[in-house]
Amino acid sequence: MLVVRIKDKDTGVEKDVQISKTLGGDYLMKEHPEVNIVIIPSKQKFIVLPKDRQNQYVYNLQEKIMKFMADRGVISHDAISGGNIFGAIQATYPQQAPGGEDPLQVVIYNLADFIEQERPSIAYAKAYEDEMEKQLLAPDVEATTELGEVPQEPFKGSIPKYGFPTRGVYRYNY
Repeated sequence: MLVVRIKDKDTGVEKDVQISKTLGGDYLMKEHPEVNIVIIPSKQKFIVLPKDRQNQYVYNLQEKIMKFMADRGVISHDAISGGNIFGAIQATYPQQAPGGEDPLQVVIYNLADFIEQERPSIAYAKAYEDEMEKQLLAPDVEATTELGEVPQEPFKGSIPKYGFPTRGVYRYNY
């Protein structure tokens, strides 16, 4: 795992980005808990892959990343497409930026910026999930009852155990 310091040319803001380099010369960003981002400089594209499952949340997140990159002017809207891997979305970026910036650094900087902006919502979702798990596994004393504390009744609910005594012509039970 490399920690790369990238500087924004316009604002001068520097960021430390955790990134891995593969044997093929590609870059891998694994900081987000739901997706991995593979940047392939030789083909001028990046791919957003789901980590362990493809669902509606992950797809919306992939779409949000692509919209973020397009709104920032890093990619054009028509450069976004589905990948050749199940659940992957990819986009191509220009070979040379008009201002003379290195396109690879611009892509990495903006993807790191997106992940940084997502950190509060990721932390909130994790805290919510942990709290729900805690409530299910170790509930408060006020939220539980001991065995035998609630008396048994001969009939509970609105549906009889053996069906209704007067069934319709077609013998439907509700």
